[in-house]
Amino acid sequence: MNTTNAIIAIIDRFQSLYEWFLRILGRMVDLFERFKEFILNLVEYVLDNFDTEEDAHNFLKNYLDNEHSFI
Repeated sequence: MNTTNAIIAIIDRFQSLYEWFLRILGRMVDLFERFKEFILNLVEYVLDNFDTEEDAHNFLKNYLDNEHSFI
């Protein structure tokens, strides 16, 4: 009976660790999906709003020059 209880306790601990691992992995995948969606939206915005490479370059230069104002 003691060995059975010990085996069940070990399985319970491993199951808890496995559940935590899955939660962390799920959160990492969710963050990756959000980042991917942000990048795709940014690319879509740039493609829709800028006609030439020079316009995009000027926008990025202006953003980088004024970035400290937004923080």
